[in-house]
Amino acid sequence: MKLKARLVAPVAACAFVATGMLGAGAAQAAVPVVPVAAGPAAHVAQGVAQLSLQQLTELVTLRVHLEYPNAKLMLADGSAPGGRTQDVSKVTDWRFVFNTADRQSAVKSVQVKATLNGEVGPLTTYRAPWGGVAAIDGPTYLSPAQAYDILKRAGHGDAYQYVSLVKPLVAKPHLQYHFSNIRGGCDGYAVNVDDQVVNPICG
Repeated sequence: MKLKARLVAPVAACAFVATGMLGAGAAQAAVPVVPVAAGPAAHVAQGVAQLSLQQLTELVTLRVHLEYPNAKLMLADGSAPGGRTQDVSKVTDWRFVFNTADRQSAVKSVQVKATLNGEVGPLTTYRAPWGGVAAIDGPTYLSPAQAYDILKRAGHGDAYQYVSLVKPLVAKPHLQYHFSNIRGGCDGYAVNVDDQVVNPICG
């Protein structure tokens, strides 16, 4: 897909609080963080059509690696601005959290907001790492829409507002999609990316 760059207004920095992301019966530890100065100006690439989550993840990762080459993706969570939906393509607004893995830097984690239209906001930096989850290694070829189809076949095809890609820090962790109506909440279901097993997020 051919992308062209354009500027957008920087996304306002928000408080970075570790949500209660839970998975496979184990709760994520909330990690207190202290914001430091925001990163450089917004960097945006807009495509002709809506990007896939994998394409957007690659775009954001490239942006983060310009400043933090060893950064690891810890979380990607998306929301549908219009509220609950059964059309996962409406989950367009995504937040990506990376741990910098840089022992020499005071910056231990960064947050980037982006949309499936290819808009990538500035880096917001923090002095504490994101905790309670394992790093997401490698590409994720199961899309949110495919994960939702698996969820529907399991009898849980409700409308959801939030979709998260996360690897809970538990014994034998699975990379999962979480579908819920509370960001980081226990009110929905998890779909394993590898074996496609469906379980309650906190079950």
